[in-house]
Amino acid sequence: MHISAIIDRFRPALGSFEAFYQDIHQYPDLSRHEGRTASRVARQLRRLGFPEVYENIGGHGVVGVLFNGPGRTVMLRAELDALPIREQTGLSYASSECVQDENGDWVAVMHACGHDLHMACLLAAAKLLFDARAEWSGNLVVLFQPDSVHLNGARSMVGDNLYDGVPKPDVIMTQHLGPSRSGTVGISGDTVVPSADHIDIRIFTSKGHAANPQVAVNGVAAACGIASQLEDLAQRVGGGLDASVEVEEIRGRAPRPDEADHVDLALVVRAVDPAVRQRLFEGIKRLALDQCAAAGAHREPQISRYAWPPAMENDKQLAASVRQAFVQHFGAKRVLDGAPCPRCVDSSMLSPQPPDARNLLWFLGQADPHAFRSARKAGRLLDAVPLEHSPLYAPVVHPTLETGMEALVVAVLLFLSWAR
Repeated sequence: MHISAIIDRFRPALGSFEAFYQDIHQYPDLSRHEGRTASRVARQLRRLGFPEVYENIGGHGVVGVLFNGPGRTVMLRAELDALPIREQTGLSYASSECVQDENGDWVAVMHACGHDLHMACLLAAAKLLFDARAEWSGNLVVLFQPDSVHLNGARSMVGDNLYDGVPKPDVIMTQHLGPSRSGTVGISGDTVVPSADHIDIRIFTSKGHAANPQVAVNGVAAACGIASQLEDLAQRVGGGLDASVEVEEIRGRAPRPDEADHVDLALVVRAVDPAVRQRLFEGIKRLALDQCAAAGAHREPQISRYAWPPAMENDKQLAASVRQAFVQHFGAKRVLDGAPCPRCVDSSMLSPQPPDARNLLWFLGQADPHAFRSARKAGRLLDAVPLEHSPLYAPVVHPTLETGMEALVVAVLLFLSWAR
């Protein structure tokens, strides 16, 4: 049976999956605290009929496994966590959650990256594939990863013996909402997400009061001096290539309100080219040393670098085959050329060693088609259509949910279909 015919025959009703999406959106979980979301995902997988469901892998990770005869193994991946952002969408199911983060601060929580819709699409696809299991052979692994915002979840799941009970995948497939109109998919055979590094800079102060600048080292001013030059550094070092440096946090550590021991500056560095990645790190080190010396600090700054995932490239042969299958199913007008994503995705870190799994990531359109076309025509796309990490981010549920479900199923069946 043709893939599109299988989808048409076994297409599930999506009401329960939309309800799941709205529930997760209204009650999101912060990274490393995804207990409620993970519990609901595991419950859904068991209701769908998955015979093996594993929980609490690498934190709150959830995995469902369906063994369905001889053949290869496909892993589909989605994320569990939300962001510390106060929602301003005005949706009837908008989040009003507020929780304590790891620093003890109270923060609002919102699914401003689309992970809630990723989960709903994957669960709907799992339902369709389970019901259509007479039409394919192999192993299906559906994985819901914690702590994707900090890019530690994939590594944690593998380190927590993920593959002791779960078959090692031949291919890992991920889809992520992107800045295009709902109903479309974008796929490319090139680099699709940049590498990322987390850089922590600790600036040591003199414990003097800011009212006496002649004897005090102002760590906040030094941190701001570094931060103000990062955009220029990325442009100079990047040389037109994809590169960015993001200030994640500036935090003063104070034993008393008028006295500080040190100021911490947390940065995220993203780059496509490995050489640019290293030059950015060296440039940040020079900036930190110069600013601390200019502030009169008696100690050099403490600089730590935590290497996160490398730049991810799609398997070119697999990407070409899946793109052709998308065109056959959706039509050429709904299949776009993928573009590098400014955000890092750590799904490639799920690859077992050895053997390496082939990786494939594509983008799922999420914006209202009419608003998207009007904004692009007016040259106001960036400010008129809220993108990821915006408090106004509200993906169009339909046809995004349908398209995301179908895209996952098309890719899996292309890899696992066989004639019985």
